[in-house]
This record gives sequence, structure tokens and C-alpha cells, in this order.
Amino acid sequence: MTKPARLRVAVVGDRGIPARYSGFSTLVEQLAPRLAADHALDVTVYCRNHYYEDRSAEYHGVRRVFLPAPGGKNFESIVHSTLAILHAALSGFDLVIVADPGNAPFGLPLWLRRTPTLYLTDGLGWQRRKWNALQRQYYRWSETVCVRLATWLVSDSRAMQAYYRATHGVASTFIPYSGEVGDPPDVAALARYGVEPGEYYLVVARIEPENNVDLIIREYRAAGLTRKLIVVGSSPYGTAYSRTVAAQADEKVLCLGGIFDSSALNALYGNCYAYLHGHEVGGTNPSLLRAMHGGAACIPIDVVFHREVVGDDVPFFAKAPGSLAAVLSRIDADPAEIHRLGVAARARADRLYRWDAVATAYAALVREVVAARHDRNGAHRLANLELYRPEDLAPSGP
Repeated sequence: MTKPARLRVAVVGDRGIPARYSGFSTLVEQLAPRLAADHALDVTVYCRNHYYEDRSAEYHGVRRVFLPAPGGKNFESIVHSTLAILHAALSGFDLVIVADPGNAPFGLPLWLRRTPTLYLTDGLGWQRRKWNALQRQYYRWSETVCVRLATWLVSDSRAMQAYYRATHGVASTFIPYSGEVGDPPDVAALARYGVEPGEYYLVVARIEPENNVDLIIREYRAAGLTRKLIVVGSSPYGTAYSRTVAAQADEKVLCLGGIFDSSALNALYGNCYAYLHGHEVGGTNPSLLRAMHGGAACIPIDVVFHREVVGDDVPFFAKAPGSLAAVLSRIDADPAEIHRLGVAARARADRLYRWDAVATAYAALVREVVAARHDRNGAHRLANLELYRPEDLAPSGP
């Protein structure tokens, strides 16, 4: 008997694999090989030329298509996404996964070709302080375009799912990220950064205003702590904000830039005294999940997305002056509480945020969306599916 043809799936809208810069790139790096190896899908990922010296056609069983991305900070994404969508529309894919509603206005060729599309709702781009008024207006408009052109939507948090339902009147499927990424921790790497286990606080973030790295540094100094603060992250385009943050570096605040050695980064996560998370915009944040999987005590800014991820039984901080400083002063003198928070974070991440469950949910959704093309009740059926079920894959207890 002839085996059915493998569904052909493309992923467009980010920098490519292996991961570069963003949480979506990490999702693709973890998801695409699993879809190919474990779920019998034929997967292609579109990559931006200048991020890769090695442009081999395959990465862990996933095809890679390299296209140019000129234009710098303001136009690189637009140019590459447009080229990738045109290429994908002419390539006969069974389904295309598109990152970020900001790419939706360039998705018309897929809609005209009646190619099923999954758009990832991602963060609320119009809230990002790095954008000017016109750019924010564009991101609001692109959400509207997205819900009209997409065959279906994926939300990486329940809060984002609720936002799209309330704001645009549309359903989506909840599939979060996981945070278990990369190689085992290389504890020896800590010495290269001049710190010892348990003797530093950690921030990992793109150096952008909505991630509040400047606020964290300011509050850390106000708390007068002896443990150091390590800031990991960069801005791919030099900005006034990133230069302001970098200027804060001294013997107490270590600004290390981007770290792309996963074993070194995992060592930093797993051996910090506490992980401080200031991201305001977006759904399930990969760096917060990665800290949880590493067993770090996590101290997030108080937004609905982070409460969903870490639960309510952790110390949150607000943007008000003195809020984080007060939290830091308290927990710095309470190692027992830090230990409790770290154990609870790892257990929660292992139970609720798993890459195998993420891949299983995406594979099922791909097949459901492709099948729904020929079903007049397809949208209703999709709206009532709960596909992310980590409890079905988690090891059973004793």
C-alpha cells in the first residue's frame, strides 16, 4: 500500500534556523526538526542570508531557503517576509506558518493562492516603546489584516487568546513555547564572566525599552546589594537606548552583550541567585521559561502574561520607583525562599511547558487546518479544539 504524501509546511517571518535573536527563532529551531522527525511533515524554513555563514540546504532534517534581507532595522523584516511569502506562494505548500501579525499585510499572495496559513499572534507590537507613532499605528492595523487573511491563529498564551477574542472577535488555538533549550550547562563558563554560583542576579533580554533593563539596573543599585548583576542581551542595531544601558556597566553591573553559546547561557540561568524579568509586551516569553527550566528563582514584572506562566506565588515587581528595590532587599537576605522559588519554577515548567507537547499540538493543528479547507464546519471545529495537552505526555508519577 502506498504511503500518503507528507504534508509540506513552510515557516516564514523570522531570521531562520538555527535561532538568531528572537523567541520565535527559538520556537522554530525546536519545533521544525520535531515536526519533520516525529510527525512526518516535510518542513521548510525561510532564512535571512546575512545571519548565516553556513547556508547548507538542510538543518536537522529541515529544508532551508535563504533569501536576501536588505533594509536595516526598519525594512529588513518587511523585505525578507515579502520575498519569502512570494516564494512560498509559488511553491505549492500545503500550509504556511507566519510569524507576527506585522507580516500579515504581505500575506496577500498566500490568500490569493488559497494556501492555508497559520499566523502566530505573538506580542502586542503596537505597545512597543521602540516604535514611533506611525509604526504603532501600523501594528494595530496589521492585527486587523491578520485576522482577515489568516486561515487560523495560534496564541502562545491564554491572555493573548483572550485579547484577540475580545478585540477582534476571533478564536485561536493556544500553543505556548517551552524553555528547555540548548546544551547542558557549562558551569566553568561562570569564571569567564567573573562570577560564582549563587552570587549574581541575572537579566536576559533584548536591550529595548519595553524590557525595562534600565529600570532593573536602577532598582538594583538602589537596593545596595553585594551580589553582582549580569545583563545578557544586545540590540542588533545600535540604538540610543542600548548605548545608555551599556554605559551603566561597571564592576557591579556586568553587561555581557549577546551570548549565543547555549551551554554557557544555561549555566548562567541555572546558577544565578535570582532571574529578573522586565518584559512588558508579549505572551509566553521564552527567556522566562528558560530560567524556569533552569531552576532559577524568577522575579517578573507584574503583567498578566507572566502571572499565567509563573503562577501567583512569586514576588512580582511594578514599575513604580522602589518596588523592585524592596523585593531585592527582601529576597537577598532569604536564601531559603530563593531555593523554594527555584524548585517550584522548575517543577511548573516541566509540567506545563514541554517541547514534545508543543510539537504534537502544532502537528495536529496543521492537519486540522488543512482538512478544514473542505469542511464547512471547519472553523467551528477548530475553535473548540484543545490541542496543547502536556499532561498526556508527561511521565507518570510514582
